[in-house]
Amino acid sequence: MKNKIIIAFALLLISAPVFSQDSRFKLGLRFAPSLSMTRVVDIEEKDKKTIESNGAGLRFSAGLTGDFYFGKNYSFYTGLWYTTMRSGVKFSSNTILGNFEGEAIYSLQYVQVPVAIKLFTNEIATDTKLYFVIGGTAGIKINEKDIDWDSNQPSDEVFSKPGKGTAYSYFDAGLLLTAGAEHQLGENTIIFGGLSYNRGLLGVQSNKGPLKSSDGSEASDTYTVSHQLLSLEVGLKF
Repeated sequence: MKNKIIIAFALLLISAPVFSQDSRFKLGLRFAPSLSMTRVVDIEEKDKKTIESNGAGLRFSAGLTGDFYFGKNYSFYTGLWYTTMRSGVKFSSNTILGNFEGEAIYSLQYVQVPVAIKLFTNEIATDTKLYFVIGGTAGIKINEKDIDWDSNQPSDEVFSKPGKGTAYSYFDAGLLLTAGAEHQLGENTIIFGGLSYNRGLLGVQSNKGPLKSSDGSEASDTYTVSHQLLSLEVGLKF
């Protein structure tokens, strides 16, 4: 999988000079430090057992962007990004054996492809425009690592840790909204920066995790986990 990703990046970079000769296409490089947040929905909502989000963390996204212009102030926006996310879930349970609690924190790596429409204003200052992105992202998980999995329960009374690499599904999709500004530095170079929000639309937990139920039921019957990224993006277009 990683070799295929590297090859895809290489092909895009090799083709960049050809595309850049056409003013209707702009290839870009994007870097986006991000606040990665977890959204958890407790489906069962039992009084004696609760499952909820466990904080947020700093992560990043980086990669290529492409603007295919089909009008003066419109473009089809896509790209290929390497994106890291933090996923944190915690639980508490009150059983006849006692009060138990635990947490599961994972670091996830995705390859994301944005598919969106990009809208530009007329110049608000010399060589400066505002831009707005409305669309979505499709992501493939390429790595999963548990940072912390801890509980005070005896013998996995309520939840247990799933097997390595099995806590999250391989596919994710999200809503992408971005607002920012770009400035023309020269004949072919543009610098840009903005604020981006990527909201996961799918439950990305696997059938087993990140909290594996002791009664053997699937995780999706108990809770759902989805991602949210709030990013400050900066980059160059050529």
